[in-house]
Amino acid sequence: MDNMIGIRIKERRKAMKLTGAQIKEKTGISTGNLSDIENGRSLPSAAAVIRLSQILDCSTDYILLGETRNSEENKNSKFRETDEDAQLLEQFHALAEEDQEEILMMIQLKYNRIQKARKKEQQSSLSDPGNLADEIA
Repeated sequence: MDNMIGIRIKERRKAMKLTGAQIKEKTGISTGNLSDIENGRSLPSAAAVIRLSQILDCSTDYILLGETRNSEENKNSKFRETDEDAQLLEQFHALAEEDQEEILMMIQLKYNRIQKARKKEQQSSLSDPGNLADEIA
């Protein structure tokens, strides 16, 4: 069996100074399964590759093909998870379900207010002939 996938996973894990136990904690992949993958005795599932790419901060292409290293090109993406994002999610998941629902309702309320204000702003700028002249110029 081709062991390059396992080698890349192991190298990346060691470069990030992560233990098998930490990988298990963050991805749900057992240490035994991770060991089998890293030593070429088995291949990771698609879901495992995705979870590993997230925790190892590399692309799935790198894990599978070795073509890209770190996800540096994604560093500017607004969807990049930061330490603050991870901490926020961890704290959110630690809350009781009814508290989570309440927070989600508050977020939805705030989001709806922002969207409504933006829509109103767009409509007022379209109806103001001075703004239209500025946009054309």
